[in-house]
Amino acid sequence: MDANDLSILAALLNDFDGVRNLLSEADRGELDRLLAIFADGLDEQGAEAVGSAIALHLMSRLPSGEQQRLRLHAPTAEPDRSVLQALAFTYGYRRPDTGPPVEEPPESSAGDSPWERIRNRLLSEASLSEEQVELLLGQDPWHRHLIRLTDASGEVRLPNFQFGPDGTPLPVVLSINEELRADVDPWGVADWWLGRNHWLDTPPARALGRVPDDELIAVARTVGEGY
Repeated sequence: MDANDLSILAALLNDFDGVRNLLSEADRGELDRLLAIFADGLDEQGAEAVGSAIALHLMSRLPSGEQQRLRLHAPTAEPDRSVLQALAFTYGYRRPDTGPPVEEPPESSAGDSPWERIRNRLLSEASLSEEQVELLLGQDPWHRHLIRLTDASGEVRLPNFQFGPDGTPLPVVLSINEELRADVDPWGVADWWLGRNHWLDTPPARALGRVPDDELIAVARTVGEGY
């Protein structure tokens, strides 16, 4: 993988939605398919091969003017192979953004209680185990202000949206989780992040990076005391 490939991947990471929206529907599907391969836990050589395939795909499918724009949008610092790790975490473990969460995932049944349906919906979202947070991201999975959801088998899952491209917890997420008392009511706070919000017209988790942090905090405060 050469410096040009890494520069293209860094630009993709920097403006993912903008780049993806320039592709045709079929080419977006191919990009998503390539990114999803990261979830297979590739070694360094495999990750580089996928990264090269993504760079080649973009350069062969984007108009020439957009190829130049993509290079111009790359970070000014010379990118290194850490961009592969960032892409693998951010998109390899996350389903493509296809709209609001499904209200009742396939595992829900007509006999489930309202609480069980909410729990199943939240657990169907992309998440990481404690081990993945600790070993893959190098972060503390027991941080007081991270949402930790325990499934029926007793395994703890941490929703992906809480972490940035570099694997560190997003400060705005930690602030809002503290404000809404995620340590006391993780399910309720997860539902706030992953459910459609009246003020934002989208789940707050999908507004991260698109809506200013102070606006997200202000929206969270409308929930009211004692959430």
